[in-house]
Order: sequence, then structure tokens, then C-alpha cells
Amino acid sequence: GGVRFDGLCKAENCTFMLCPPANDRWHPWPWFRRMYDAAVSLNTEFLIMLEPDNTVHGPITRHPTHDAGGLRVPGRRFNREYAEKLAQEVKPGFKWKEESMEAGLCGGSYYRTAAVLDAFSDESIARIDWNLLGELCTKEVYSSDFAMPYALTARGYEMWPWEDSAQMETSTTKPKAGSGPADAAIKHYGGAYPGGKPTYNLRVKPADEKLFKDTLSTHKQFNTNCQVCYNLKTYTERFGSDQCTNHLPFKYSKVMKQRYPGR
Repeated sequence: GGVRFDGLCKAENCTFMLCPPANDRWHPWPWFRRMYDAAVSLNTEFLIMLEPDNTVHGPITRHPTHDAGGLRVPGRRFNREYAEKLAQEVKPGFKWKEESMEAGLCGGSYYRTAAVLDAFSDESIARIDWNLLGELCTKEVYSSDFAMPYALTARGYEMWPWEDSAQMETSTTKPKAGSGPADAAIKHYGGAYPGGKPTYNLRVKPADEKLFKDTLSTHKQFNTNCQVCYNLKTYTERFGSDQCTNHLPFKYSKVMKQRYPGR
């Protein structure tokens, strides 16, 4: 994180906001804040989240049907009891369906803005006992792919596999079995893709070098490429503001610190 794309957004008429690199994908607190701020800025009914390992092959032809959706991950299951308990405080009788758990919220996933503004707010994220989830599961629960399903479910929102997103693994033409159709508008790539992930092999054209700038030197001095290491006080002291993260503090439990030392 931390690369500046002011020039690109000026050329493409998009919105860019520079935030400190905090390995957001492994720390729900800055991640959810970024998603929330993006939803506010876009002010659309739905938003689509893309990652560097996505390619887009055409317009969306299968429109959103639920509060969130992404490529299908067959057989994936979550620890549902705690999330359902929180959801039922908002929506009595809510059940986290097994097919809903198969919606992969990685790059190439959609979100209803109203759901984001509720489920990803600072207060909603602070309501979740992330230590309990980490202790019941593993540190992977803090990864954005897993943290978002828990956060949405905790507020009673429903995700569903989306047929306009598919996972590419060992074939250049056929998506991973069950992940989505070959004509999906958005493709997401795994590490086994032949020749490597396509976008990772791209090189910047000389004419485009002016469209981005490197990370600020004041940001580079900190090693933020860690896991189970988020701390609001440290974040604010380092970067001078909590603008790009959850304003409410969080502390890892002793169990989590002992389980994942030096991460």
C-alpha cells in the first residue's frame, strides 16, 4: 500500500485518496474504513471491489441479487454460531445459509452500498468480538476475504455466489470447477495459473510512469507487512491521523498474541 495514483485518477476522472500502508487485507480495521469511505464517495446502489489479480472481460450481464456476492468457493464453511447470534439481534430468526458461505468476497465481488454503510461502520466493526473469532478459528479470520462475510452476516445481510465472477487456476480457458462460468465478466487468478497471474506480468509503459508515484518516505520507514500486529495508538502515532482506519480502539487478546508472536 501507499503508492500514489493521483495522476491516474486525474487522467481517468476517478477519485484517489492516499492512505498509509497498513497491510489492510490482514487488518479489518483500516480495511473496513477504506471500503466504507469508498462507498460514501461513489454514492451508487452497488460497488464492485477489484484486486490487482483481476481482469475484466466485458460489461456486467448478471446483475446483483443479494447484499453482496462473489465467485463461488464450493464447500467453504464458516463458524456460524457467533455471527448468527449477532445477526439475530438485528434480524430475529436469521440463518447463515451454506450457499451464502460459498460467496468468495475477493477481487471481483459486489456490495450493496446500504449494507456497507451499516455493516462496515466503525461501530458495527467494534461490536464484533474479533478476538473470539480469531481464537475459535485462526488468524485467517482477519483476512479481508473472511472478515467481510463475518461482518455482513453479523448485521443480517446475505451474500450469494455471483455468476459474473470466476476463479482461474490451472487452465487458461476454463475456470476452476464450480467457481463460475467461462464467460464471466470478471476473472480472478490463483497462484497455479500457467505463466503466473496475467496482471502481475504487466510492465508500466514509459508514457504511463507519470500516472503514479512511489510511497512517501515517511510511510516507507515503517514495516507494515505483518499480521496480527494492528494497534490504533501506534497507527496514529506513526501516520499522524486515524482518518483511514477505524476510530475505535482494538486490542488483541493474550491468546492471540501468544498464538501468533512476532507476526
